Amino acid sequence: MTTHPVKVVMNDAFCTLDDFLESLQEGESGGSSRSDGDTKNILKQHFDCIILSPGPGQPSHPSDMGIVLDTIRYSPEIPILGVCLGHQALGLEQDFKVVRYHSLVVDFSDDDDYDSEIEAIAWCKGLLGKKEFEDDPTDEVRICMALRHKEYPHYGVQFHPESIGTGEAGYQLIWNFCDFAHQYKMNGQIDSNQGFTEKSTTDAESSLLSESLVKAKDTNTLTPSRHRVFIHKLEQSSLSSQSTPEEIFEQLFSSRENSFWLDSSTGQARVDAGENHQGCPIMSNSRFSIMGSDDGPLSQKIEYFGTEHSPEKQGLRVIDNDRTTTIGTDILSYLRQTLMEDGGFSDVVHMVSFSKSEDATEAGQTIHAASANELPFDYRGGYVGFLGYELRHITQCSIFEQEGGDGCPLIDASSEKTTNPNVPTAAFFFADRSLIFDHHTGDWYIVGVANNDKEVIDDTLRWMRSMQSKIEAGAEKSSTKSTIVRNTRSQKIDGIEFVPNRSKEQYQMDIARSHEEIRNGESYELCVTNQLEAEITLPKRSDKKTHESPFDLYKILRTNNPAPFSAFMNFHTKDAALTEASASLSICCSSPERFLSVKQDQRHQNFVVESKPIKGTIARHIGANGEDNSSEIKAINDQIIQKLKESTKDQAENLMIVDLLRNDLGRVCDIGSVHVPYLMNIESFATVHQMVSTVRGTLDGKTSNAIDVIEACFPGGSMTGAPKQRTMEILNEIEEGVSRGPYSGSLGYISLNGCMDMNIIIRSAILTPIPTAENSTESWKASIGCGGAITALSNSNDEYDEMLLKSRIVRHSISQWAQEYSSRSNNTT
Repeated sequence: MTTHPVKVVMNDAFCTLDDFLESLQEGESGGSSRSDGDTKNILKQHFDCIILSPGPGQPSHPSDMGIVLDTIRYSPEIPILGVCLGHQALGLEQDFKVVRYHSLVVDFSDDDDYDSEIEAIAWCKGLLGKKEFEDDPTDEVRICMALRHKEYPHYGVQFHPESIGTGEAGYQLIWNFCDFAHQYKMNGQIDSNQGFTEKSTTDAESSLLSESLVKAKDTNTLTPSRHRVFIHKLEQSSLSSQSTPEEIFEQLFSSRENSFWLDSSTGQARVDAGENHQGCPIMSNSRFSIMGSDDGPLSQKIEYFGTEHSPEKQGLRVIDNDRTTTIGTDILSYLRQTLMEDGGFSDVVHMVSFSKSEDATEAGQTIHAASANELPFDYRGGYVGFLGYELRHITQCSIFEQEGGDGCPLIDASSEKTTNPNVPTAAFFFADRSLIFDHHTGDWYIVGVANNDKEVIDDTLRWMRSMQSKIEAGAEKSSTKSTIVRNTRSQKIDGIEFVPNRSKEQYQMDIARSHEEIRNGESYELCVTNQLEAEITLPKRSDKKTHESPFDLYKILRTNNPAPFSAFMNFHTKDAALTEASASLSICCSSPERFLSVKQDQRHQNFVVESKPIKGTIARHIGANGEDNSSEIKAINDQIIQKLKESTKDQAENLMIVDLLRNDLGRVCDIGSVHVPYLMNIESFATVHQMVSTVRGTLDGKTSNAIDVIEACFPGGSMTGAPKQRTMEILNEIEEGVSRGPYSGSLGYISLNGCMDMNIIIRSAILTPIPTAENSTESWKASIGCGGAITALSNSNDEYDEMLLKSRIVRHSISQWAQEYSSRSNNTT
């Protein structure tokens, strides 16, 4: 089959037509004196066809259309394909399945005398207007799905050919249009009534060529890394008994003001669960736990306070051995710069084996370079921390400018009056000392990062040896220690009153507002959230400092709601007195959702990017005594799972976010590499069943890296809705400018070898200390973020109940935490 390149311009509405033409002419004169004929010739010279991409808004609003209308006006002889909004601006064959997001439609007059330059060529049956928001399948009408201009080679489709749900028909349509554009260019014109040509989807995908205007950043031309990574493996067989990650963290790190635990609390010592197994397959989701603190010679704490904070607090601060340096940049720019300064991403690892000698000098250990398959994990030390939702201002401005925008006005800034001053926009540790636990094998790994200074290297090796001794001692200690097993999933634990930021009545009004925005074509799906807050007063314990108390909550939460992307993080000042410039918070997270991972593909020397968006949640049935393994309980849960699988509303929510993520990853991944290996699978967790999809793509590691992936995709589409930018602007109004904080953001690690694993921060409690004059008590502000996706099919009562369902296990865990502290205090008086 003959293939040919086609020059396609994908329109976006961020710049003016003059600016766009100037970029094509590379600064040639013409600007304001350019004639209409010049404009037409420039477009014809550079492009074979134009695609008017989908987007929010209405054709009657100039701010929504950008250069779209001018592009149509000056391109009568260039083939144009309008998708959704592009189709509406312009004014296939029948009987194949497509995906149509809820939006405005083109309405043709029933008047026989009405003469239009546009004619419809494809239809579907459906509901229009308010009927689409009602549970009433009657009164279906014909809706235009495709149209064409009677004279010009301009076409439009109401549905989304690029959607994963449209499938091969979408590829075929794009192929046909590009083939049509080529024939039109060769022949000057073409019969617009010609039918579809028969070409396979595989051929269409392999032959379509595109031109990219992205400026490549070659990160492989940098100097050798200035960091050296040392790893010691402590095999389970060498331990007299097994200590759990919880026990090791509590013994070694829980008393530290600054510490982290990326906790795969669903990790099990078996790997016989497949992708469709109820529960979390250990190999893909939750095999490794990582923990550490900020006590190494190279460790740093980085705090970034963004635009939602007061002007005097804004900025990025690096805390290094109690010395604070303020840097005039944002957190992503800082991470990119420092990782590149480190010589780029490097995966050179030194494996360390210790002799029985107590000496930790070179005579006491052997070191060899790690082989490619010697380590089963991707973490090599690096940055561990979180990105709060309000970092969206940075990432969306970057995308705006990349796609042709001039400047990025902050039009929806969160209010500093509703922002907790103790909670930064983002915070990270540079983790030069970490422990890793393999839930599959029971092995421990000790990770030390040093520079090329011999004293630092020797100190790192001494620390690694001391950690080996402490883990061995911890294993001995845990073998004689009884374990208290908590499970409150079936218990009614109350006592703490959580106050929603917006009442039930207001939340239902917010859903009505969301429906209005969907009807107006401004959004397809909005993830409306709320904050539940409470003040917790606990009796002060004589054996613990205040910053240690949140870990007791986390232990309860991880028992009640084990999840593959759980985490505990402490960010506190070492000085007991709170300071205006420093962060002071604890994150107790039991998230089931992976936002982004970047892993090395050893076979191709590339990186594989993965995201696992969750949309679609239903309560899991649990027996009266907390049991969930009986045949009767399993049968009930099978019915519940089937109900979720068949839910049209949940399928729509999940599909739109999958399409959004495919678009986000397409900005940075290799062309043609983004795919969906698993669409709308059901995964089961302690209290809920959820609909989960998997989206993957590849990076070449030269033109893009992990930071670029974050910049392209943050915040996660499952926490915004679609289309992302316009929807976030609407959400900021609905949520009254209240900062979401870490909730809806992401936490995890960005490794020195370019790998990354970040979750979505949900099912979490954010704790900040409240100063008190009482010496016998301590007070905490607890905030739980929760919400749900609103589509045309959402019901206000159901959505409010879903919001409460998602927060229930966290609320109950906090109540149990307060009760246990009170009970312990009463027993000691």
